Amino acid sequence: MPRKPSTRLMRSHAFYAAALSLASASPLHAAKPVASTVPSFTTEQAQHGADLYRTACAMCHGADLSGNFQTPSLKGRLVASWAGTPLSRLTGYIQRAMPLMAPGTLSTEDATALVAFLLRENGAAPGKSPLPTVEKRQASLKFPALAVGPDTPSSK
Repeated sequence: MPRKPSTRLMRSHAFYAAALSLASASPLHAAKPVASTVPSFTTEQAQHGADLYRTACAMCHGADLSGNFQTPSLKGRLVASWAGTPLSRLTGYIQRAMPLMAPGTLSTEDATALVAFLLRENGAAPGKSPLPTVEKRQASLKFPALAVGPDTPSSK
């Protein structure tokens, strides 16, 4: 007569199966984006964005982009939620509403450089072609689905 598996053993297997299923579905284990899906930006654009970030954004969003209790983090899970958003929407928002103490003071080139910086800091690699500054061209580019965790390392 075959022996019935113990309830405890069955629960243990069910727990591990559920944990494995959840872990494999986690966005923290997502693959890096295919290079062609990441809008191209240059090292110079990202560096210009980094310089602007230090002077115009870091006081609210933090030197490491982690945000605080009043301002959102600009890396990790929040940025992952931007996947598929037209870059023109993000650039337009930055240009229109940021920095909080002086909204509307950034040029299109500056807002675009900040987007390049955010792409770099969230794991995208710079390319040879600059991110376009023309709104119509940016509207056709989407923020990529980057593999990010809560503490995405900087690629400075």
